[in-house]
Parts: sequence; C-alpha cells; structure tokens
Amino acid sequence: MVRFQMSRLSVNHGKHEVIHAGSVVLAVIAQVISDIFCNLAEDGNVPNALFQTSSRNVTETFPLEVTMDWWSDSYWVIIDLWSKAWLLYAVVNLFKRNVLGPDIHPPVFYLMWTMINIARICRMPLWDRHDIFGAVILGWILPVLSFYMLYMSYSNLNKHKAWLAINNPCVISWTRYLTQNGLAVFAWWSLLNAVVGLGIVLKYKACVPDPLTSTIVLTIVSSCTIIWFILQSCLLAKYMRYTFSVYAILIMGLGAMFTRSYRFHDLAPNTAYCGFLMLLMTIMSLIHLISACLRKDKSSTPGDTEPYVAFKDCETVWYTDLRTDEAKNNLCKI
Repeated sequence: MVRFQMSRLSVNHGKHEVIHAGSVVLAVIAQVISDIFCNLAEDGNVPNALFQTSSRNVTETFPLEVTMDWWSDSYWVIIDLWSKAWLLYAVVNLFKRNVLGPDIHPPVFYLMWTMINIARICRMPLWDRHDIFGAVILGWILPVLSFYMLYMSYSNLNKHKAWLAINNPCVISWTRYLTQNGLAVFAWWSLLNAVVGLGIVLKYKACVPDPLTSTIVLTIVSSCTIIWFILQSCLLAKYMRYTFSVYAILIMGLGAMFTRSYRFHDLAPNTAYCGFLMLLMTIMSLIHLISACLRKDKSSTPGDTEPYVAFKDCETVWYTDLRTDEAKNNLCKI
C-alpha cells in the first residue's frame, strides 16, 4: 500500500514538474521574442520587414500634453532587464525542485507572462499601422494580467511564509525584492502607457479636446496611485509592504511628461498638475519607506496551516499544498 501511494505521488510529482518547467520555458521564449520585436521597432532599425516606422515616430504623430519625452523609451530596457532577472531566477529554481516545498508561482503564473508578451508583440504591428484603437486594447492586457500575477505572488507567499521561514527562508527575500518588485515596475509602467494610450483614443477618436484629455489621464494615474498607497499602507500592508519600486517608476514617468511640456514662461495647467503629482509621489514614497523601516516583521513560526515536518531520513516528495489530508497522511506513512 505504501509503495503504491509512493508510486502515485512520484507520477503526480513528475507531471507537475513537466508542466511547471514547460510554462517557465514558454515564458522565457516569449520574453526573448518580445525583446527582438522591441529592438526592431527602435529608431535606428526601421524601416524593416516588420515595421515601417519606429514606435516613437507613431507616438509623435498622436501627441498629447502628457506624452512622455523621448528619453523615457530607455525605461523599457531597465524594466525588461528586471523581468529577465526574475525569469532567470525561475529557471534556476527548476534545478532545485527536488526540495520539498510549496508552489509560490504555479504554472499559470508563467503562462500569463507568456500571454503578456504575446499581447505586447501583437500590439506593435497595430501601432505601426496607426490602428490606435486595437493597439490600446492590447496595451491594456499588459497591466491587467501583470497586476493579477502580482496578486497571485502576494497571496501565495503570505500563505506559505511560515513554512518557508523555517525550511527555505531565502525564497521569501528573492520573491519579495526580485520578482514582486520587478512585476510591480512592469505593471505600473505598462499601466502608465495604457492610460496615455486611452488619452490618445479620447483625443483622436472621440474628439475630446487635449487639455481635458491630458487632465483625465493624470487624474486616472493619481487615483490609481492613491488607491495603491492606501492598500499598501493600511489594508494590505502585510502583502505589499516590501514593494518599493512603484513610486520611483511613476516619478520617472511623470518626469518624462513634465520635461516634454514644460515652458518656463508659459506653464500649462497640466504641466503644473504633473509637477504636483511628482511631489505627491515623492511624499508617499518617503512615508512608505519610513513606515516599512519602523515596522518590524513578526517572526514566522509554523502554525496549524503550515505544519513543519523534519525530512532528514525521508524520501523527498513534492506537494503543491501541504495542508491536504492526503499529504499529511502519506508523509506520516513514509
């Protein structure tokens, strides 16, 4: 009976490993292809077989008061490098999967990242052909899915934090500071671009005058940021406390809007609004940083939901969820 159960567990473990590894590989491949498309859409590489003009030239064709300055395009390089870093960490972890432990980032997590990169790739030809409406719809897929990935990471890490604190504490730090902060940077930068894209649709498709359109864009950004700050400071502090990268990327994005529209002798209202938001983001960032430093993290101890079992003399078995009755019974029989 014990051998049968162990055989069944081994088969399930093998299937899970194959699915997990496959999803990570797909995510890496999608990231690489997306990087190639982004490189082909740069100013120095067009026209070519895929694009007639660069993404920056299309953006200049549909300007807003809150259009970001040309130097903001370099932010994607930093963000993509961060994304590659946590993907590399996921690949490295594939070789450590013989260690018993919970699944912080399940296969669907990496499949969503694959979908994000596919949407990003499909958006580029539409943007190149000035299909603004289609490009903006695909552009909104990026922040929606990346925020959901961030939610999954927060939830699963908090669920299994007690077990990890005893058995594999380094996973907590790597997940918080590499994966979650990297995802947050990508999510907010893609949201900023998606909101600007929405402004382009309002101005050039719905014929909303530009000063009002730019004010709407800045108001949406400020509202989303205030909601994030409330969640991070009060309601969901235990999940989001260690995400520090959001305000920095927002300040840089707003700074790119500010420098493009700034005129010393003719300061537009939206430029002043943008400067005020930069100041507000700075204050919120300092408040979050100080509160995170002053608030001590409670020591994680194994509770009823995350039982600790010593496995020195036991064969390693993989369980996605150690709380199930089947997992507990089989571990006791080993």
